[in-house]
Order: sequence, then structure tokens, then C-alpha cells
Amino acid sequence: MDTLLDLGCGPRPYFSIYQPYFKKTIGADLEASPFPKENIDLYCPVTDVPLPDQSVDMILCTEVLHDIAEPDAFFLEVKRLLKPSGVLFLTSPFVVPIVDGSYDHYRYTRYGLTYRIEKSGLQVASISPVGDIFSTTITLAVKPILKFFNALAKATKLKFIYTAYNPFLFLMVVLPQLTYLFLAPLPGIRNLLKRFDYGPIGYVSIAGKNT
Repeated sequence: MDTLLDLGCGPRPYFSIYQPYFKKTIGADLEASPFPKENIDLYCPVTDVPLPDQSVDMILCTEVLHDIAEPDAFFLEVKRLLKPSGVLFLTSPFVVPIVDGSYDHYRYTRYGLTYRIEKSGLQVASISPVGDIFSTTITLAVKPILKFFNALAKATKLKFIYTAYNPFLFLMVVLPQLTYLFLAPLPGIRNLLKRFDYGPIGYVSIAGKNT
């Protein structure tokens, strides 16, 4: 493919993954972005990108949709920018706390994502959950514990408190995650967990433009 647009790119954490597959990559973000400026090629809102119609082959947009106050305008802009047969790769949070303050507007189910994408005239190829109700519960449960031990380590200046060498941190944070990672791939467990994908951390959506 010729061109990828990393929309709402931030620090462009996936640059090394996608860069070899495209002749040109463009990172776009707000001018007020707190991330390093060398990663950003265009300063603009995701609803008004200064690029020509049908000028990109793929749009990557990761963990941005929940911050967009006018999602319909975003999807219409995606449609405008994509070439025929272009692809949108979108990730969005679902069961997560508020993370971006006053910018954090929405959470979307798979049904809400389908509605928004198809309303713009794009075609949904797939919408896949990231995790299940169990992995989400573990993730939400360990976050306040991590914050507590991080604050304690800073206050006491004892760095080991915020590592797996701390037995309390290991038992309350590391062990539950390791147990899930070990059990989840087992065939019987994997099939069981598919029944509980109604509470994922988020979704990965892939959509296309046919015309």
C-alpha cells in the first residue's frame, strides 16, 4: 500500500510495526498534544484533516474515538480520506475508567460501533472484543493497587515496593494476571471465555470503503 494515516497518533507507538508496509506514513494529532512533536506530521482535529479526498489507503486510529465529541463527523472524514477499497483500523475502549478528563466523552458497544460506521457509508468487516469480563475485572481491580504501591514507593523511596519482588504486589497484581494468561489459551477455557465477551476492555474494529 502507498499511504497510511495514523490519526490521533500521539507518540506513534505502532510506527515500527506498520512503517515497513507503506511507502508513506503520516502522523496527525492536535497541536495541544502532550506527546513529542517529532512524531507528528500534521496538526489538526481528526474531523478536519488537511489532506485531499481519497488520498490514503489505510487509517489507523487507536484509543481516540471516545474523546471525539462529534463521532459522525469523524467517520465521514475517514470516508472522505480513504481511497476506494481503503481500510479503517480502529480501537476503542469500553469497560475502562475515565482517562482523559473533560475530553473523555463516550463508550461504545459493538452495536454502537456498527451503527456509527455504517451510518457514514463504510462497511464493517469485523468488530472483535479485547478480553472478556474476567480479564476486564482483573484489569480494573489491579489498577488502584498499582497506584497505591507506586505512591508508597515514591513516598518511602523504596523502589522494590513497586516491583514483583514485593510479595503483596505479586499476590494481588502479578499472580492474577499470570494465572489468566496461562489458562485463557487452553481450548476448553478459551471456548468458555467466549461466552463472557460482553464486558471487554475495548474493541478492535475493521471497516472498509468499497466506493
